[in-house]
Amino acid sequence: MRASKSSGTSRRSKSRPGWVGILICAVVLALCSAAAIAFVQYEGTALYYGDAAAHLNIARRIFDGRNPGYEQIGTVWLPLPHILMMPFASVDAWWQNGLAGAIPSGIAWVLAGTFLFVALRRWFGSEGAVAGVAIFALQPNLLYLQACPMNEPLFLAGSLGLLLFSSKAAEHAPLGNAFLAGLCAIVATLTRYDGWFLLPIAALYLLFRAGFATAFLFSLVAGLGPLYWLAHNAILYSDPLEFYHGIGSAKYIQKQLPYPGSHDWGMALRQFSIATKAVLGWPLIAISALGLIWTLKQKQFWPLLFASLAPVYYVINLYGGDSPIYIPEVYPFSHYNSRYALAALPFFAICTAALASALPRLRFVLPVVALSWFIFSPVTVKREGDVNSESRRAWTHEVATLLKAEYQPGTEILMPFGDLTGILQEAGIPISECIHQGDKLEFDRATARPDLFLDTAWVIAQSGDAASNAMARARAKGMPYRCVKLISLKYAPVLEVWRRIGSQ
Repeated sequence: MRASKSSGTSRRSKSRPGWVGILICAVVLALCSAAAIAFVQYEGTALYYGDAAAHLNIARRIFDGRNPGYEQIGTVWLPLPHILMMPFASVDAWWQNGLAGAIPSGIAWVLAGTFLFVALRRWFGSEGAVAGVAIFALQPNLLYLQACPMNEPLFLAGSLGLLLFSSKAAEHAPLGNAFLAGLCAIVATLTRYDGWFLLPIAALYLLFRAGFATAFLFSLVAGLGPLYWLAHNAILYSDPLEFYHGIGSAKYIQKQLPYPGSHDWGMALRQFSIATKAVLGWPLIAISALGLIWTLKQKQFWPLLFASLAPVYYVINLYGGDSPIYIPEVYPFSHYNSRYALAALPFFAICTAALASALPRLRFVLPVVALSWFIFSPVTVKREGDVNSESRRAWTHEVATLLKAEYQPGTEILMPFGDLTGILQEAGIPISECIHQGDKLEFDRATARPDLFLDTAWVIAQSGDAASNAMARARAKGMPYRCVKLISLKYAPVLEVWRRIGSQ
C-alpha cells in the first residue's frame, strides 16, 4: 500500500527534531568553544603548557626549517594533531599566539560534544543528553585545553565517535557503522596512545554483538593507525617501538625517577582518584555515583565499560612508572599531568545523563550543582600551566627580546629543539634560521666537532645539553664565542646565550 502524503509528512516532521537538536547542540558548542578561545587569547595563556608550544612548533617545523618534510613529524608524540595544526601554523601571528593550534582543537571539541550528545540521546533521551553534554561543555579545565594546541580534545572526538558508532553497529547497519567506528579509532590512535588501549575491547564488543564480519572490518580499519605508527618508527628510527622507549619517551624521561604510584596499585589508584577529585570535583562524583545505579538499571553496560577504559589506562600507566600525576594537595605537592584526570569525564557525563533521564526536571540543575565546585576551587589544569611555565616564560621573553633587537636574518642559531624553540616563536624568527636535532647531521656534527662545523652567529643552550657541551669544547679550542647572557631561575636549568665575536 502506498503511503499517503500526510503519513510521509508525519514521518518527516518526526525526524526533523532529531537533526534540529543535533544542529542546535553543535552551534551552542561552537559558540562556547569560540568564547573560550577568545578569552584564552585575550589572557595570552594558550602556550603556557610546554606541550602546547611543542605541538605547535612540531607542526611548524614540518614546512619551516633547514630540512623541512615528513621526517620532521618525529617520534614519541603521535602525528595527527601536528598535521591538523600545520596549515594554520603557516600564519606567523597564529603560530606565535597559539591560535594555530586552538582552531583544530576547538573544532575537535565541538565534534566530541556532538558525538556525545547523539550517543546520550540514544540511551537516555533528550533530557539525559542535555545534562550529560552540559557536564562536558561547561567543564572549565577542558574548555581551557580546547583553546590551546593540546591533543585531548581531538582524542575525545575520536574516542566518543568510536563509542557512538560501535554502539550503533550493534543495533543496525553493522558494516557501515563499523567502518565509521574504525575511522574514529584511527583519529584516536593517531592522537594519543590511550586510543590503542580501546581497540581490542571495541573489537571484542563488536564480535559478540554484531558478528565476525563486523568485528573484522572494524579491526581492519582501526588497526591502520597503530600499524602506520609502528612502520613509521621502524623505517625512520630502525625500531618500531622507538616512541615507547626512545629518547624523549615517557619511559625515558621517568627512568630512575620513582614517584607515588610507581609499581604500587593502591597508590596509583589513589593518585588518579585525587587528581579526578581536584579536576572534576566532588559534586560531579557524587551525582555520578547516583547516576551509575540508574545506568546499570537501564542495562547500558557498553557505554560504562568503554568510558572506564581511559581511566584504567592511566592507572596502569601510573603503576608502570611511565606517567606521574602530581596534585598540590598530596606529595610531592606540585603540578604535573593533572589533565589526565579528564579521561574520567565521559564516564561521569554518562552517569549524569542517566540520572537526568530518571529525574528529567533536574536536567538543568544537575550540571549547575556539579559545576558549583569551581566557585570555590581553582581550575587545576589551567593553574598547572601557569605555575609550571613561570620560569620558562621569563627566560623565553628575556632571550626573545634580545634576539628581536640584535639578531640578523641569515646568520643562524644553533639550539636544541624543545622548550627553547619558544624563543624563536616569541621573537618571530623562522625555524629555518635554526639548526636543531631535526637537522640531524648538521646538528650532530656541529655539537660533536664545533671546531670544524660550528659557524652560526648564535648558540642557545641549557646547561648540560648537547649545545652547552659543544660550547665548552669550542671555548677549549679558542673559538671566538662569548656568553652574552646567563639566566639562572628557580626550578629551571641555567640558560646560556652565546654569540660569535664579530658577527652582526
